[in-house]
Amino acid sequence: MSKKSTIFAEIIKKAKMVDGICPHCAEHTLLISVVMDYYRCLNCGGDIEQKVNGKISYLPVDLSVEEIKDGKEI
Repeated sequence: MSKKSTIFAEIIKKAKMVDGICPHCAEHTLLISVVMDYYRCLNCGGDIEQKVNGKISYLPVDLSVEEIKDGKEI
C-alpha cells in the first residue's frame, strides 16, 4: 500500500458519522467528522461545530475571514 493510501485509510478509521439536524439546510441528515468537534453535512456541505453543554448542539461555522489593518477592513 502506498503512503498516500495509508494516510487516507487512517483518516477514514478516525471519521465519525452522526445523524442530526443541519442548521444550514434544516434537514435531518448524516453529519461526518474527520477532526474532533467539527462536522460536515452530507446534504448541503455546510460546516458545523459541535458544542456539548448539557446537550449536544450543532452550530454553523463561519469560514469567512476579514482582515482589518489600522481599524480599516482590507
